[in-house]
Order: sequence, then C-alpha cells, then structure tokens
Amino acid sequence: MTNQELNQLLETYLRPLTFPVAVKLSPEPEIPEGFRRPEKLFGHRLNICQGVNLARRYGWAMGFLEQDMACPLSIPIFGLRADPDFVTRGEHIHPDFTATLEQAARTQAAQPKAPLGSIAAILVAPLSKAEFEPDLVLVYGNAAQVVRLVQGALYYHGGALQSSFSGRCACAQEFIHPHLTGRCNVIIPAQGERLFAMTADDELCFALPRPEFDNLADGLATTHKRGVSRVPTPFFAQRMEPRFPPRYAELERYCGIKD
Repeated sequence: MTNQELNQLLETYLRPLTFPVAVKLSPEPEIPEGFRRPEKLFGHRLNICQGVNLARRYGWAMGFLEQDMACPLSIPIFGLRADPDFVTRGEHIHPDFTATLEQAARTQAAQPKAPLGSIAAILVAPLSKAEFEPDLVLVYGNAAQVVRLVQGALYYHGGALQSSFSGRCACAQEFIHPHLTGRCNVIIPAQGERLFAMTADDELCFALPRPEFDNLADGLATTHKRGVSRVPTPFFAQRMEPRFPPRYAELERYCGIKD
C-alpha cells in the first residue's frame, strides 16, 4: 500500500479535519531537500508537536535535528541524549504533577524512550505528499473517528488496545511507544501540545505503526462495509417517527397528517 492509497482510505472512511501525518524516525542526521527546518525557517527552535501540527494543518514537510527541537523534555524521549540524574529522580515532575518525589520517579520511569542514539532526525509530512517510507502515521480526530480506527486495528487481532497516559509528554506515546512496540496506540494529547501546537481540546491522536498499515486499512474498510459503525455517525433517531406536542394536533388534522 502506497502512502497515497493509505491516505485515500483514511480520508474516505474517517473524513479527518486535518491531514494524516507520515513520520520517519531516521538514524541518519540528515534532512532531505524540501523539508523545512525550524531553525533555518524561523530562526528559532520548535517543539516536535508544533512540527506535527504544521504538517497536518499547513501541509508542510518538517525536518528536525536536535538543534531544531525546543522542548528539553522531548530530546531524551527521542534518544538524542540520556536523561540526567535529576530527571531520572523525577525532580522536574514533582511537585507539579505528583505529591512525592518517589511518585515522580515512578512517572518518569513509565515514560517510553527511544534507545540512546537510535534516532538522529525526525521527519513529518502530510501522508498524501510524503515521498519517504513512514515508520508510523499519526491521525488526529474526534472520538467517533478514533473509535473507527480502534475497530479497524482490532479486526484481525481481537482483544483490546492497551493505551497508557501520564498527562504529560504525549510525544512519547505518539511516536516512541508505537515505534518500539509495533502496535497501534490511542493518545490523549497533553497540555503542552495544546498550549504550543494548538491541538484542540476535543482531539485525540491515533498512532499507526508501519507493521499495522495493511491490517488496519483492511479492517477499517471491512467494518465500514459491515455497517457496524461509520463516519459520519448514521443516527438511528433520524428514522424514528416524529412526535409533536398536543397543541399541534389540530394543525396535524388540518394538514391531513392525522385523522
């Protein structure tokens, strides 16, 4: 399945408001021609979540090296540097997010991280335009759209998707978790992504790793054809007989609607 074919399938069955985003996590520190780098384009760094939103709303292809990344929390997440000891101890989490330093360390330990040095460049682009082989695709949508992706993902697996949230550093769950596990993930975007990248309060993110492209595509199309669930939602109430207040009865009789 080509990028364009997968994009067309997502557009047909989901009708997302923004472009699905192709992601490449490259071990080589190179940004191909045609990709915009934040440092060169704006003269300052950006957060990776801002780059994703530029891709899905502007249609831009964005490329990030370490020197393009503004968020200090994301640099160790992508394996560009090791966590310093004070981060491992949870000192940047407590007391803002946890009651104790011990709980903060537990939160930090639960955060997915790429192996040190395994990623050198991050490329994001609209899936329909991407000329590279993506490692994963990020699809943003409302609850109805994301549940369709969940149904498609489980069609050949069964069971349930196991997603985890810590209320912070959503990029770890969006990029690294599906990249390392090869399994789909549902993510509630965290506060930083909404503050800096303007991700809407009613948006969820669905991360689709390359090993699941074909399974999800076929599962999404098949469950649509089975009529189990669709976007837009085919509300059953639209087929119910309308009921009106008693004071409408005389007009209903006058119009021949009722005897």
